[in-house]
Amino acid sequence: MKRREATQLLLASAVASRASLASAAPSVSASLPDVAVVGAGSFGAWTAHALRRQGHRVTLIDAYGPGNSRATSGDESRIIRMSYGSKGVYTGWAKESLVEWQRLSERSRQPVFENTGALAIGARGGEYLLSSEKFMRQEGIRFEWLDHAEIARRYPQFGLAPEEIGLYEPDSGALRARRGIQLLVAELQASGTAYRNERIRPPAPGAGRLDAIVTESGEKISAGAYVFACGPWLARLFPDLLGGALRTPRAEVYYFGSAAGDPQFKAGHFPAWFDVASPSMDAYGVPDLDERGMKIGTDAYDEPTDPDAQERTPTPKYLEATRAYMKKRFPRFAGAPVLEARVCQYENTPTENYLLDRHPRIDNLWLAGGGSGHGFKNGPAVGRYVADLLRGEQANPLFTFAALHAPAKA
Repeated sequence: MKRREATQLLLASAVASRASLASAAPSVSASLPDVAVVGAGSFGAWTAHALRRQGHRVTLIDAYGPGNSRATSGDESRIIRMSYGSKGVYTGWAKESLVEWQRLSERSRQPVFENTGALAIGARGGEYLLSSEKFMRQEGIRFEWLDHAEIARRYPQFGLAPEEIGLYEPDSGALRARRGIQLLVAELQASGTAYRNERIRPPAPGAGRLDAIVTESGEKISAGAYVFACGPWLARLFPDLLGGALRTPRAEVYYFGSAAGDPQFKAGHFPAWFDVASPSMDAYGVPDLDERGMKIGTDAYDEPTDPDAQERTPTPKYLEATRAYMKKRFPRFAGAPVLEARVCQYENTPTENYLLDRHPRIDNLWLAGGGSGHGFKNGPAVGRYVADLLRGEQANPLFTFAALHAPAKA
């Protein structure tokens, strides 16, 4: 399908849900400023959505386009799970966000959320699983403990040690990431949000208020308030604030194909999963959606990257690490062929908490970033939180500039 045709289809789907979003947005009053949101990934697009619902007029700006392959919010799929160990704030945010992703699916009449279930694998008595249980109970989230024998019965695809168990979330699953962002931005456009495909120059580092942001072509875009949700580009736009605190290491994910006629790794037969059993490497996977193959990613990232210029070509080093993991965890699948691969980047803060805060010297500018490998799913909750910050709500200390240099518990 040609790009123009795909865009027209997305806009057509968005028109069907225009009335829903427009009815949620109250009349814009003179006291509510225009807001420019820079970055149309999960954080930026959902922030624009939340601001629109609060009555703001919004301009959404992105250098490469929604769901593009340079963005952290690109690629085809992401896990949405409630298990977060001791970082219970994200359990609540994931619960809130799941509802919004489901509503987007319903409004657009396209499957964004896939209810595959989500399985966290860990050692019996491990802190991560026990803490996850605690916070899921507090949030009223359904879950099951699966012992070694039960995992082997339900999902014999896994190779597990006797001491390894699972925490299963029946209501969680996978998100079609690229599709979801493109649908959301198309919906925003259909409901009156302006969208601009532009690169923004770094704002001047002075104090006070920002009068306008400037595109690479020299055009000024003025608003009453600004939100920069630029993912791996944030540190470039604000090097004085984030140059040493926001890392963007390279990562690679692979889609592996099953044998002909074998459905064992397809959605409906296999859950989304993430593995916290090993102290040296976390890994995660999404079952085969849309005949692309099962996605596997390992947290074996250690190289800095350039989100604009890096070659998006997979390397033997990362593939070898992934295959070594597969040999242990999926022994019958270890020789499966690679069908697709993606080269992406993380945007990690030292605490792996998000950065959601007002600029310390520019009082009408906010930053939203630092997804740290788990931010996509929580885009709806992040958007609501950032919109509330603009209304004067008090910031959570976890997400402030100060917290970047002072690790805190969630």
